[in-house]
Amino acid sequence: MAFFDALREKAVTTLNQVLDKNRNSGLTKHQQFCYSHHIPETETILSESAAEIGIKSDYSTDAYNDNLPFPQGRIYLTQSFLIFRDAFDRKNCSFSVHLSTIKKVERPPGSDYGFALMVSTYSKLHLTLYLVGIRSDSERFAQQLKIALKKNLVHVGKLQPFIQTCYSEYLLAKNKVSTEKVEHAPQGGLGLVFKFPGDPKESRDKTKMKLWFDLFRVDGRNLSLVRTPLFYKLVRVGLPNRLRGEIWELCCGSMYLRLDYQGEYNKILEDHKDQKSFAIEEIEKDLNRSLPEYAAYQSSQGIERLRRVLTAYSWKNPDVGYCQAMNIVVAAMLIYMSEEQAFWCLNVLCDRIVPGYYSKTMYGTLLDQKVFESLVQKTMPMLWEHITKNDIQLSVVSLPWFLSLYLSSMPLVFAFRILDVFFLQGPKTLFQVALAVLKLNGEALLNTEDDGTFISIIKQYFLTLHESAHPNSPNPKFRSITRFQELLVTAFREFSVIDEEMINNTRAKHRDTIYQNISSFVKRTELRNLPRTTNISQETLSLLYDRFYSVVESLSVTKGSGTSVMDYKVFVEFMSEICDWITDVNVDDERHFLRRLFNHWDTEKQGALTFTDLLVGLNSLVDPDLMTSMSNFFELYDTKGDGKIDREGILQISEDLLYITSPWKDGVLFDGITKANIENVIADEVYKKQVESGNTSPDQSEIQLPSDFQVDRDKLEQQQVERYLQAAATFIQRAFEYAQPEEEELLIKELAIDNSISHNAALNPNTPVYLNLPTFRMVVLADETYELLFGSTLREATHLERPLDTKFDPIRNLRDMFDGLLADGRKVATKVRLRMDSRAANGGGGAPPNSSNASIKSGAKREEEEEDQDDDDLGVISIDDNDKDLLLATEAQVVVKESTEKPRISRMESEKIIGKSDQNLIEFET
Repeated sequence: MAFFDALREKAVTTLNQVLDKNRNSGLTKHQQFCYSHHIPETETILSESAAEIGIKSDYSTDAYNDNLPFPQGRIYLTQSFLIFRDAFDRKNCSFSVHLSTIKKVERPPGSDYGFALMVSTYSKLHLTLYLVGIRSDSERFAQQLKIALKKNLVHVGKLQPFIQTCYSEYLLAKNKVSTEKVEHAPQGGLGLVFKFPGDPKESRDKTKMKLWFDLFRVDGRNLSLVRTPLFYKLVRVGLPNRLRGEIWELCCGSMYLRLDYQGEYNKILEDHKDQKSFAIEEIEKDLNRSLPEYAAYQSSQGIERLRRVLTAYSWKNPDVGYCQAMNIVVAAMLIYMSEEQAFWCLNVLCDRIVPGYYSKTMYGTLLDQKVFESLVQKTMPMLWEHITKNDIQLSVVSLPWFLSLYLSSMPLVFAFRILDVFFLQGPKTLFQVALAVLKLNGEALLNTEDDGTFISIIKQYFLTLHESAHPNSPNPKFRSITRFQELLVTAFREFSVIDEEMINNTRAKHRDTIYQNISSFVKRTELRNLPRTTNISQETLSLLYDRFYSVVESLSVTKGSGTSVMDYKVFVEFMSEICDWITDVNVDDERHFLRRLFNHWDTEKQGALTFTDLLVGLNSLVDPDLMTSMSNFFELYDTKGDGKIDREGILQISEDLLYITSPWKDGVLFDGITKANIENVIADEVYKKQVESGNTSPDQSEIQLPSDFQVDRDKLEQQQVERYLQAAATFIQRAFEYAQPEEEELLIKELAIDNSISHNAALNPNTPVYLNLPTFRMVVLADETYELLFGSTLREATHLERPLDTKFDPIRNLRDMFDGLLADGRKVATKVRLRMDSRAANGGGGAPPNSSNASIKSGAKREEEEEDQDDDDLGVISIDDNDKDLLLATEAQVVVKESTEKPRISRMESEKIIGKSDQNLIEFET
């Protein structure tokens, strides 16, 4: 059941929060800014200004070419970053420079510009900020920058150890470009040991590395990289193997988390060493099924790295823990990344890039399947019509693409090219590639009539991505284009209209439907796998399920975390909504009956109840069998499990029985005995009227009930109060009277001959005694009130079937109870007939048995008194002519009534280096 308990780890609040993040609604300006620039969410905008940017490096001969205009846009300052974004096109120029990389800020000499600042970084990159606007605002920006730099001095010490882990620094230091001392290559991915997927010569890996080397010299690197058009082009033509991991974490922003939280990954592993969890059990099952085609995952080294990353994440984010397909994605990352890099990249992937993909319900993936179907319908209506006509389930085909990020669908060498763009531009990449796959196979797919053929065509296509897209073309240039290159061109050119805004709008349109479907599925699955509950119907199970998660989500301290258990505070609230016998509860009282009940139902002793725990407990609470009910109550106090309750336990039972019976002891509720007395009073009154009218024949087919009479509620209430107080006193007396003395050999023998000891050794505090189950039952059964309590009273005051929006109101409950009593005309009529039969047997005359004083008032007089009577005055219960129909209603009708109220390289140089086969890719923009 642990699986199904974790299944519901995201409820409505969490789902809405995640989806709102996706569509940038409901977020503050600072949060949207952080998401847009891939920086930590803790950053806020301290100052901003319009600016033009000059860029120069000590290793370049031309700074952005003097004949080119400076990029224009806005410059932002946060607590840890200096960020620039081009006003017209972010791909033209943008950067997020970490303040710890800034070595010097000065006013440029000989500048004729109004206000300018030159920022120099450790990578020998010089950024000249020409601030546009009122001088006072520019001075304020400069002052804020000065303050922020001073505050970041404490973090500068993190920079040197961090850059030792970046291959870009090692690359420049090895080629004597950088002055930073990086003596050893940083720890990298498994590809360094087991080789990287694909042929490095065929992918021109060394050539790509030279391009990136030149870019790093001119435009900075890692924490101080300036993104120019060449940066985006080099990502799209495929990243070099040794740099792939670093560029991935730079693009998605996990690099900044790794900088801020150095050492946390190892600390998490150390803190939870040798600990076990449900997530770890699930991880162990999937380790050997993670990219088995790659050699590293047929060795202990690869498996161990994967295990550590997945385990660390499960402890870092216990609400998600471990989910399906997460092992495949992390296994792919570890080929190019160190463990720490993969760990932080996984955090960003799950929390920001594709939230909801890796969860028990996979609600994010399911939602995007609905979005994908809508995009297919909009962009390829003919294909969509064919799919719907033949009842082809498109989501069955496309779900693995999105969930595993194509890693399990196409050869790894191509899937990693998809990931290059995915980390750069986000989840829209998944949709663009998926649409391109369908478009390029559209003609063949139109000839399919079932899911199997549809899947077979797509699978065969993925296996032939390395082949020529136009093998019969007379043009050698066309013949050199592979199917994979064609796929990328189609995805990022023809489907460039698929942007974030379109995706988020479509998500908003379908999210409610997806949530409802998931909720219904989860509910049906969990209910179907619950243990058998003979005392709770299926309809009531559904109500309890809804109430459980409603209360957990609204009251739990961990609201929004997707918790599927309730703590004691939530438990008290839950029980208060369904039990009439629960009054004020001090949640800090460890001796309270509800605390004992909570601890007993908590079978795993985790300080929280699952839905299964609660259900099993409730099933025992409402057991209709008297003996079983008493046994269940006895078990609450048999803490040692030896069938004995000691003196302290007996006293605690008596206290708890006083608490449980408070509503009846205080006259708020009436039990079965009092209800029977009320019925007798009514029957006596009816019988009296029958005698007066002379209709005393036992053959009478109809009993005429009086139109108006009163019941002395105060008297009946007082009788019930006295009866419950007497029951409490009798219980404690008899419990100790019949308690068994502990047989402690000589001590007991000596006590047995001591005449100074009371005749009842159980009453002596120096004498250990215990109460066993048979004796407990005997004591209860000896009292009519407590026998009824365990037999029906407690069960009838526990309303498992109570609607979710209905809460207990003592006043209203009392009125409903009287309505039910007085409306059950059948019972009253039966008692009246019994009296008539008795009269006939006795020859007529005489007072009816069990007669009580009852007065009859006219309807007019009663109406006059009601005008002066407050609504809360329940001293007299009366019935008028308007209640005649209710008086004759059946018991079933009464129940129904009650329930209804309720990157700088020239283009020519790039073409010469990269080659003609990738020309299409480097030309177009995503």
